[in-house]
Amino acid sequence: LMPMKKFLLRLILFIIVAYLVAIIIDIITSKGLQRVPKNHLETLNTIMHDTLNHDVLILGNSRGTCAYNPLYLDSILCCNSRNISISGQTYIVSNLRYRIYRRNNPTPKLLILNIDHIELGSGTLGFERYQYFPYIQDTLIQEILDSHYFTWMDQYIPMWRYQGNYKYVGLGVLDFFGIYHTNGKQYKGWSKNVGTFDGTNMRNLLATDGEIKCSIYDSTLIAFEQLLQQAEFERTNTVMVYSPVYYIAQENMSTYFDTIMSTYQELSEKYNIPILDYRTLPMNYDSTYFVDATHLNYIGAREFSIELAHDIDSLGLLKN
Repeated sequence: LMPMKKFLLRLILFIIVAYLVAIIIDIITSKGLQRVPKNHLETLNTIMHDTLNHDVLILGNSRGTCAYNPLYLDSILCCNSRNISISGQTYIVSNLRYRIYRRNNPTPKLLILNIDHIELGSGTLGFERYQYFPYIQDTLIQEILDSHYFTWMDQYIPMWRYQGNYKYVGLGVLDFFGIYHTNGKQYKGWSKNVGTFDGTNMRNLLATDGEIKCSIYDSTLIAFEQLLQQAEFERTNTVMVYSPVYYIAQENMSTYFDTIMSTYQELSEKYNIPILDYRTLPMNYDSTYFVDATHLNYIGAREFSIELAHDIDSLGLLKN
């Protein structure tokens, strides 16, 4: 019995030590990643920790991250804007990001909300979920963990969620000890697309049945309207913006697209929010401005952002 007892004691001691080591590594990794300006971590880390006090915030999906360049909005509108859009997600996550921003910052003067055929859909669940690793215990972040496939073990067992994501463990540890610090590639949340249009994305979008899928999910629509209600309550001016889309993509939207646009129109009238629709701009017919069928490159973003800034100025949305 004695050897078995010693074995069990050693096993328990080993488990306790391993657990404590895992907790320490988890804390070091997460604290380090909270400072890393890389990909989606850059924007989330910024709004989690910094007091920014922006006049204008841009919310949307990947079309938002690449289309709205704060440089031109700031220079034309004489404001301080920031793009907190997030790729692969819908207004469930955008609404969450805005609530996180408001936790540390005063109410902005203007919200620019990107709208399109997928903003009210299901999103790409689990897309780049690593950005939430350092904040898994945050009360707001916990609201979306289930939808991003975080299990009970991910949330409560130290380092479990980092399995298969060891490069982020390395980044976090190195940054925590000040050994290596990556440089951010965004400008105030805007991502510079430098690729050229070759039609591949267009073919992929139409590959299934010759049309681009469109949808509305009840939960996403609720989150979007909650955002509008919060803006109304806080007396924040709001504008919905349909940023440019290559004309072939526009011509091949599914029949449900009309329902989506009608939904935006109903919300526009209900909350007295203007819609700026840029699907008829000449640039929509010139692939020079696009990196693919639905995303502007940096040249297109410049031209669009200038146009948008002048239209916002004409509407007087920042004058009160």
